[in-house]
Order: sequence, then structure tokens, then C-alpha cells
Amino acid sequence: EAYDGFADHDAFDERKMAQLRNDRFDAYYQTQGVVPPEEWDAMMASFRAPLPLTFRVNMSGKFRESTRRKLVDELFPAIVKDNPEMKPPKCLRWYPDGLAWQIDVPKDGLKKSEKLRGLREFLVRANEVGAITRQEAVSMIPPLLLDVKPHHRVLDMCAAPGSKTFQLLEMLHARAADDSDAASASGSVPSGVVVANDASLQRANLLTHQTKRSNSPALIVTNHQAQKFPFLRETEACTNEERETAGASTMAYRFDRVLADVPCSGDGTLRKSPDLWKKWSPASGVDLHTLQLEIATHAARLLKVGGRLVYSTCSLNPLEDEAVVAALLRRSNGALRLADVSSSLPGLERRPGMNTWRVGDVFGWHDEGHTTRDLPGSRKQRNVTDTMFPPTETEAKNFQLERCVRVMPHL
Repeated sequence: EAYDGFADHDAFDERKMAQLRNDRFDAYYQTQGVVPPEEWDAMMASFRAPLPLTFRVNMSGKFRESTRRKLVDELFPAIVKDNPEMKPPKCLRWYPDGLAWQIDVPKDGLKKSEKLRGLREFLVRANEVGAITRQEAVSMIPPLLLDVKPHHRVLDMCAAPGSKTFQLLEMLHARAADDSDAASASGSVPSGVVVANDASLQRANLLTHQTKRSNSPALIVTNHQAQKFPFLRETEACTNEERETAGASTMAYRFDRVLADVPCSGDGTLRKSPDLWKKWSPASGVDLHTLQLEIATHAARLLKVGGRLVYSTCSLNPLEDEAVVAALLRRSNGALRLADVSSSLPGLERRPGMNTWRVGDVFGWHDEGHTTRDLPGSRKQRNVTDTMFPPTETEAKNFQLERCVRVMPHL
């Protein structure tokens, strides 16, 4: 039923990419209606195309303008001249200050092409000094929607490998430099902090390696399970004598911004992970839903009143996306609301969130509802839960799940 493209260890060969398929994937997502029927072929064609090269210039780095000039005035014109068959480099119009670009060449193509050697060598050097970061375009979106200010306490709950953490640090420093009071008072060093956490010690080490290029004093790296991230305490403002007394009062240390880019099935990353064509199963979303909801719920506990939480995945599956958001809103009992970000990032093509979906696993679909789906003789995965089912009509009106942002590969 599936072909993973790895038979000859060359999954990104265009002829082999065209053969990638998984009938279960097609049947599942056509039933879910993640895109209108007339867009299905375009979406699948995008999934079978190599992922383009995307990168961004560090918005707070001292080499920001010189890096931009080098790209725009020298390297990009040379690419257009030497590679007339290629599309010209494209500025991502939704990224602030025009600091992110896309070049329609696959990763291995950049390594192999002699005509692109100048660009490749520059990107390697600029990446090493922190002037640019190679990052998928869609990965740049969640940090931007957090709207980080220089005084914010920011928690990145599942931070490795670190490109989003690096972006959060950039925003913290860039806006501190833009703030004349902060700049004069502290040399553009922000008063806020980014706490970057990952459950894996090995990945936390990778995170440290990735983010050290920022040379930021505002970074803390931690190693905890996201759903069990400890509640921190901070001593209230008091004198040194009071601080030394055993009875010094404390209060919870909460965050202004929390990013929960949770573990997911990753089926939105088929272009860079062709092995997923073979591995994909409807069980994936069901298996991860509960963990994702636990992380999102704990993120809300760690958030200040009036703060902002961004929950994100790289999955198409509504069981991992809108179902988690709906369950979190239900649990919050009015303490949380979905922000309307439709006017944020002008130029970003997106689709609204889904208000209804079906619950499916390896045994089939479960549509009987919250109370009658466990009929005698029916089979389902043991981890199918009520929180996976779509909201009632009344809940849907209150939750406004259409405010969720779906970014599709063909847009």
C-alpha cells in the first residue's frame, strides 16, 4: 500500500518522489476533509515535491544589515544570472522586515551545484556566527504569533532542536534594542528571559549547541518532561535581611508567553521525511492526543493571567490539533479564549481551523458519539478518549475553533 522511496537510498530523486503514496493516508484525510476536494491533488503534489531551502536573518544581530545587503545586492543577483532555469529567490512577505527568504532548491541540490557554491559557503559561515538560521518557513510562524516583548518571561516547553528558541531570543533582544528606555538603561539587554526545555537530555544538549550562537545572557536550558515541568517559586521583593529569614514569602513564577510545540505524528513533514509515507497509520494521532493535551494543560497552568500560549504541531490531524485545543478550552471553563490572529502576519496564506471531524484509528471510524460509541462487539484502540471528539454545536460557537491557523503545503 505504501512506497517509502528509500529502495536506492535516494528518496529525493524526483521520479521516486512522484511514486510516494500511502492509501490509508489518502483515505483518512479525504474523509476528514482537511482541504476541499478540488485542492487535494495540489496538496499531494506539494508533499511529493522537495522541500525548498528557507532561512532567515537574525533580526537582532549586529550583522543584520550587512548580511541582508550581501544577499540582496550580490548573492541573489548572481544566482539569477548563473541559474536562469531557477526561480529567483523569494522574500517571505509575511516575515517581519523582509528578513526571511525561500530558494527553490532542495537541500542536497545546494550541496551539489557548483553554481550555488558562493551562496552555500556564505550560508555556512553566516550560520556559524549566528547571522542567519536555516529553518523551515512554517516553523518560523509559532514564535512570531507569540508576540514576544523584551520584558517577557518566555517558556519553550519542547524546544529542541532549537531554531524556534533562537528565534524567540532574537525577538527578545531586537525589541529591547528598539525600546529606547531599555537600550539606554541596559545596553539593549532585555529584562526578560527564555527558558528552553526538552524532555530528552541528548536533545537538550543539541539545543544548547544550537542556541549558543546567540551569545544571549537571557537563555536558560532545562531538561524536564514538558507535562511535568516544575512550578517555580520566586521570592517577593524584600530586603536582604527579610530574604534570609525562614519565613520569607514566595509566589509562583509564571510566564508571559508559552510555546508548546508538542511531539506529534509529523505527517505535515512528508516532504523532508519521506519514510513517513510508509510508517503513517491512523493510530499515530490517537496515540499522541493524550500526551499533547497534558502538555497543553500544563502550559496553561504555567501561564500568567493575560499571557499568551501558542500550541502548535506539524501534523494535519485534527485529533492532534483542534481536538486538543477544544479539550483545553473545555477544561479551562472560560479562563482561556482563542485569540484572533487573522490580521497577524499579513501575506501568510492560511486556512481556518476545523469545527468538526471524525475519530478514527486502526480499527476504523468511531462516530456513535460520546456515550454510545462503546457498543458491544465494537473494537477501538484503548486510548481513544472522549476528548478526541468534536465539540457540540453550542461549544463550537463558544470555542471559535475557526480561529486556529492551518498552514498547508500547497498554499
